[in-house]
Amino acid sequence: MLQRLDRTAADLARASAEDAQGALERLRVAQSLSWETRFTDLLQDLPEPERDEAVGALRSLVEHVRQHASGSGASAGTGGFAVTGDVTMKATHGSVVAGVVNGGVRVDPPKPGPVQD
Repeated sequence: MLQRLDRTAADLARASAEDAQGALERLRVAQSLSWETRFTDLLQDLPEPERDEAVGALRSLVEHVRQHASGSGASAGTGGFAVTGDVTMKATHGSVVAGVVNGGVRVDPPKPGPVQD
């Protein structure tokens, strides 16, 4: 089982590096279904006391991963913008700020103000 986990991690890392047209998301879905089946089969084959203990351990593991895994939280596909935490963006002096720009941006220069003495 550990070899399968290692292969899954390597496949996900490779797909993440390539990220060709949603390949990573398709692989995640496929792996998720595959591992769900494996764990379901494993749990069904255990006697009840061991099953309860295994379920508790898996729940603890899932919670730990949610709290400590890098990349947990926000995610965005190609061209997206995702952040875990605070983001501050500020446009000044006629500039433009954006998390994602899909298309052109045009900024006209500021118009002169009234003449001052």
